[in-house]
Amino acid sequence: TILPPWYRTYAAYAGYIFLLVFGFRSFGKYQAKKSLEKADNERRAGELEEAKKIQESMLPKVFPTSNSYDISAGLVTSTEIGGDYYDFFENKNSIYAVCGDATGHGTSSGMMVSIIKSGLNGLPSLSTDKVLYELNNIVKKIDLGTLKMSLNICEIKNGSITLSSAAMPPIYLYNSKSKKTEEILIRGLPLGGLKNETFDIQKKKFNKGDVLVMLSDGLPEAENDAGELYDYERVMELINKNASKTAEEIKDKMIGEVDIWLDGKVPDDDVSIVVIKKK
Repeated sequence: TILPPWYRTYAAYAGYIFLLVFGFRSFGKYQAKKSLEKADNERRAGELEEAKKIQESMLPKVFPTSNSYDISAGLVTSTEIGGDYYDFFENKNSIYAVCGDATGHGTSSGMMVSIIKSGLNGLPSLSTDKVLYELNNIVKKIDLGTLKMSLNICEIKNGSITLSSAAMPPIYLYNSKSKKTEEILIRGLPLGGLKNETFDIQKKKFNKGDVLVMLSDGLPEAENDAGELYDYERVMELINKNASKTAEEIKDKMIGEVDIWLDGKVPDDDVSIVVIKKK
């Protein structure tokens, strides 16, 4: 009896059928997995776009205009859309400026920023430490769990500035007479930390040519390809070097530094900068 070659036996055919069925099932699972990944990526992209719109809607469309002050601000968004926020509030006698950073990313941080913005709009004219006190209790009462808000606030009035901080990076003040930049670190817990928390206050003179800079940690903590942080010392040097320029030019220079330091890459964290110069 002449036997057929092994690849033409019943066992071989059964193996072919098994492999064919297994292949179809595996391909089907692969296709389903790719479809789920695509849907998940599209969902995330949609959430990021929505978060970006929320973040942009919270920022002022125009800055205060004054015969005494030159004001500018800017924001570079990260890959994940953080919770950076800046704003300005005016009354008859003074201008308030804030620069903050909410914990988390996306819509959750956007929710926190909207609460802070609403709170700031609803508060009467108070000293900067009292503003933070009231905002802290508002956030604490709403109880957003682990979500917190760090915030620097400045009030400019009659040639002086009043500063308070809730867990934000230092504020920088360039003195046009000494040609030096002072780093002002005011300690404090983030908003939403402890109920009835009090905040420190500092007052400084603000003379012609002086420059105030508030910023989030996105620039000083930007890490380049070599693993090196931009650091706060470079921030001071950058302000010193460009203090003679307008507020808009100083802001543009600082934001441009992000692009240079990261070699054109999108930062891992938002970068927000507020610049106020005394005319």
